[in-house]
Amino acid sequence: MKIKITKLLGTTSITFEIDEPKPKDALFSAGVLASMPTKCKCGSEDVILSGNKAKGYTFVKVICNKCDARAQLGEYKDGGFYWKDWVTYQGGGRDESIPIIDEDEVPMPEEE
Repeated sequence: MKIKITKLLGTTSITFEIDEPKPKDALFSAGVLASMPTKCKCGSEDVILSGNKAKGYTFVKVICNKCDARAQLGEYKDGGFYWKDWVTYQGGGRDESIPIIDEDEVPMPEEE
């Protein structure tokens, strides 16, 4: 089954063509593409489709140009994709709730 979807993402119009032998798989893929987030959790519609490759993995994401939040495409173990919730990274992604311990505060074993 062939399905063509045109999606407006920010100011860009993107056309996707799905060609799956099983109609159910084609509809599933079309649903994932149609549900691509077009509005950030901050309310901005200034978003772009982006991605990167690292260590043999391909990452696809929608990025907000206003607050830099990202919604990443996830993959099910047994096949298929889904969109993860928006995540905002601050300070290089470091979790501010984890305290930084000064080197002088770390107890070291005494030498014998």
